[in-house]
Amino acid sequence: MSDFRIRDLQPEDCRELVNMIKELAEFEGLPEQVKITEETLRRDGFGDRPFYHCLIAEVRNKDSQDGPWLTVGYAMYFYSYGTWVGRMIYLEDLYIKPQYRGKGIGTSMMTKVAQIGVENECQRMQWVVLNWNQGAIDFYKKHDSIDLTSDEKWHLFRMEREELRKFATLHDQTVVKGC
Repeated sequence: MSDFRIRDLQPEDCRELVNMIKELAEFEGLPEQVKITEETLRRDGFGDRPFYHCLIAEVRNKDSQDGPWLTVGYAMYFYSYGTWVGRMIYLEDLYIKPQYRGKGIGTSMMTKVAQIGVENECQRMQWVVLNWNQGAIDFYKKHDSIDLTSDEKWHLFRMEREELRKFATLHDQTVVKGC
């Protein structure tokens, strides 16, 4: 499929982005975990210090009164820093609506994020994938990605907001605010 385009997310795209985030969560079997809102995405993705960046994939919409382009996917990413390598780019989500998969859109989206990483002197790109999503795992391995769980024995951990608050108040220390 060559009749698609990739562009930067705009504030007016946030409603459709929330819908796709919910679709992805449904696919992953975790719809109850989506707490994000259109307003939060607008606040956090734009301005002087955006917390994330996002690309939108669109296809020609020749059969609709809604305009010439239909949103069919997104790639959300942000920059991070590794003490061993320096600058890194983290791919939070890569999602293409099911009926548009297998047409080169996902590959093009991931390629664009990789290009952005290279342009910004990032030394690596990282992301996570659910262990049962064999299609995605195969896709990533086909493109020379390393499975850190099997190859380097890394485990991914997280704290939810309540645990984060609890841990943050564990000891009375002076903390310098950064955000």
